[in-house]
Amino acid sequence: MNKNNITIVLAIFFTGIFGGCTALIPDSMITSAHQDMDLNHDGYIDYNEYLKSGSNEDVAEEAKEKGMTVEEYQKWDFERADADRNGKVTAQELIDLFRRES
Repeated sequence: MNKNNITIVLAIFFTGIFGGCTALIPDSMITSAHQDMDLNHDGYIDYNEYLKSGSNEDVAEEAKEKGMTVEEYQKWDFERADADRNGKVTAQELIDLFRRES
């Protein structure tokens, strides 16, 4: 998967394509997106890797819709995936986020 595919997976999630039913996205696709976002290949996405991912292309509009600054939105967005609050998002945490919000 490449950066464009990361953007596609995350766009499906954030825009509610499939009527908000992200359960239709297979775990393997989410895991693949996680691997591509994990730039240092340590098994985790840290905040800096998240900022470099394709997930931030439309962040200004999304932040405005939520009444947040871009920085506030980015922190909120990362933290909702980081379930154990250790500053790292595992593939399973990303899958869990997709399932929780489907």
